[in-house]
Amino acid sequence: MLRDLFFCSLSAEEYFNAAKYHKDSTKDFISGAEVLLESKPFEITTGCSKLGNMIKKRGNAVLREVHLLSAYMRLKPFPEMVLVGEYNPEHDTCNLIAKSLAKRFDRFIIVVFSNSSFSVVTNRKDLSEFPQFKGSSKKTIVEQVRDFAKHSITDGFPTDAFIEDGDFLWEKYYETQFLEQRLNVKLFRKFIPKYALEKANMKIEKEFYEKVVEQRKEKHTLDYFFE
Repeated sequence: MLRDLFFCSLSAEEYFNAAKYHKDSTKDFISGAEVLLESKPFEITTGCSKLGNMIKKRGNAVLREVHLLSAYMRLKPFPEMVLVGEYNPEHDTCNLIAKSLAKRFDRFIIVVFSNSSFSVVTNRKDLSEFPQFKGSSKKTIVEQVRDFAKHSITDGFPTDAFIEDGDFLWEKYYETQFLEQRLNVKLFRKFIPKYALEKANMKIEKEFYEKVVEQRKEKHTLDYFFE
């Protein structure tokens, strides 16, 4: 059913704009796709030609990644109204995912890191253009964004409402929610697709899946999981 969702009837331009970010889309491919978009857009929406079908498939693949990973990516909040996430993309979707998250969290500055780039996006109307954030590490980039937000946003949250590293809260969540007698692998895979587990930087969930689900030890206890 999820697969069918990404084969819906989009416009030729929407398929083209998404396909540009596919990992296999070269400059020559994009140029050829643009010509087809201008001359015979129906070949893209129907997929009735080789190039049109390729544009549509690549567009769907990119949109699938944006949809799934922006839904499952865990965002770390900072009191300066900054949300930070990271993921391991298959396509060049860093900016697209940041924009998607900015629409959902429109009071925040969104920072998304991929394995080769990062993107800083916001939908706030009260901010001027971002300065050029740069640095040799993710920590440096985040510090620069937080400093910018601190001097540009007045509606931040109290610092005592945030925890710098909240992973242990997720561990506690699993500890309180997991029952060996109710281990349901099918349900786990339904709520957390394998693609999202691998790409969305869900470290705790991935460790849980590998230790408790894949290895299928005789006793599936949280004591084993947190060893």
